[in-house]
Amino acid sequence: MKELSGSVAVSQAELVPSFANGRAAKRDRIIAAALKLFARQPYQEVTMDSVARLAVVAKGTLYLYFGSKEALYIGILTDGFEKARQNAADDPQAQVAERLHRAIATSIEFYDSHRDFLHLLATEEPRIAAVRSRVIQEFRQRIVEFFSSLVEEGMARGVFRRADPRAAALTIIGAIRSLMLYYDEPRDGAALSQELSRMVLEGLTAGARNNRKLHTK
Repeated sequence: MKELSGSVAVSQAELVPSFANGRAAKRDRIIAAALKLFARQPYQEVTMDSVARLAVVAKGTLYLYFGSKEALYIGILTDGFEKARQNAADDPQAQVAERLHRAIATSIEFYDSHRDFLHLLATEEPRIAAVRSRVIQEFRQRIVEFFSSLVEEGMARGVFRRADPRAAALTIIGAIRSLMLYYDEPRDGAALSQELSRMVLEGLTAGARNNRKLHTK
């Protein structure tokens, strides 16, 4: 896995593949530029001037989209969480174990390809702690509920052993975060997701298999 860089050098070519016209494209360009800067610099060092310069927009244009630096920072969070939600589409027709495996894999895939966003989430920002915490907590609660529902469904179907669904969900989420932040061996996200999924599913299914065996004796 790649280590998160501490460098603040960012080229405009990194931001978006095309400077297409349109309000949505310009907003995306601003978000991309601001994310690059906030992920590499302390909050107080990022200025609206530097964001406008990197995004190649006038400062006045930047304020049409985001009225303050705090609004821009929160916009980055909500935009990233929405992308993560879209990336984690669930197929209710699939087997629950496969759905759990896919959820883990898509989460790792997303954060592996959005390293700056992961870095931003992992960095405390006391100057806007309250609003930042609220936005992150709202998203985290939805993710916890999603993983909890999969564990509950697996238990109801006898596929997973009896367990605390919320504790299991928090364990899975914590494992994903720790792998993406701290695992520094040269392995790609697909290999890591495969291994984590195997460990999680073995832990959840081992007891279920044993219980059925005991029940049939």
